[in-house]
Amino acid sequence: MAEEKPAAKKRTDPTSQLARGELVHAEVKPLDLSGIPSVITGIIAWAVAFVVLLIFRDELKKDGLEWWLWVTVAGFGLGWIGLAYCKRRWAAIQAGHRSEHED
Repeated sequence: MAEEKPAAKKRTDPTSQLARGELVHAEVKPLDLSGIPSVITGIIAWAVAFVVLLIFRDELKKDGLEWWLWVTVAGFGLGWIGLAYCKRRWAAIQAGHRSEHED
């Protein structure tokens, strides 16, 4: 009797499925190209964190963790720098001086 070869196992990983045409990538556009709303949200979060930590300042000082306040101040300040960068970048994209995909 002739030995039968087992059937080749079909790979099910996404890369193989894509190569066989079984998967199709959807064209999904980014929700926000400017990044400005995200940076503003971060700035607000750092400001809220500062106020909350300010309320517990005595306990932070007692535990030697008063430096946490300075972390929130740094995050808040860097957020403003990031906002200026995003606004400048977005203006350049709108004016056609820069590609949307270039960073």
